[in-house]
Amino acid sequence: MAYVKGTQGRPFFFGEGQERRAIEIPNFFMATVPVTQALWTHVMGADSNPSHFRGDRRPVENVSWHDVAAPGGFLSRMNASGIIGEMARQAGSTRASFRLPSETEWEYAARGGPRWADGFQFSGSNDIDAVAWYDKNSGGPREAGFWERRPRSNHLPGTETHDVALKAPNQLGIYDMSGNVWEWCQDCFTRDTSTIPTDGTPFVGDSSDRILRGGCHHNWAIHCTVSKRYEIVAGYRDECVGFRLALSAP
Repeated sequence: MAYVKGTQGRPFFFGEGQERRAIEIPNFFMATVPVTQALWTHVMGADSNPSHFRGDRRPVENVSWHDVAAPGGFLSRMNASGIIGEMARQAGSTRASFRLPSETEWEYAARGGPRWADGFQFSGSNDIDAVAWYDKNSGGPREAGFWERRPRSNHLPGTETHDVALKAPNQLGIYDMSGNVWEWCQDCFTRDTSTIPTDGTPFVGDSSDRILRGGCHHNWAIHCTVSKRYEIVAGYRDECVGFRLALSAP
């Protein structure tokens, strides 16, 4: 987990263009990588891996928002384990719990936290190849016959996930916030960004859609920017949707 120092009275600007909004963010922790398949199976069980592209160090994918955040899902089991107790003790808190980040927390961390004004288009750089797996660089091995042997999805154009933390991190030491897999946020989706809370908390509404951020291995570069917002129904699963953990600071 990377410690993300909050705005402390100096709001960051969320979004782009005329929809930019000044947002205050409290201190929090953000996982330095998306949840991997190794962590998922450690928490959920050896036979629980739903991922299409297998590998212990690859991000878990093909998980819905409900798989992660609903009662009995990954977060519930993670918080019931001994892991959270040890982390809480180290942080000096007895009330800590893992959660999904709010959309504004996600964007603040992707932009570099207190260094958000660096203004990078992608998380940690303006050079997407330095920091992200996306459609131009995330094809699998090209040995003879590979594509014929490999299971294919109807909508993936010959790309795949990669092990986490192979690309450069951003200013906070956080990896893969652009590309590799889309990441669930806690928020319900709203198209009206003026209704998004300005205190770093998630937007709560009656929409069945949730927020995805960051882009994935088969997306164009524009989808992997730090400001791209994407909505999808909370029950959706596919090979490019994963998540990362957040933790409130005491």
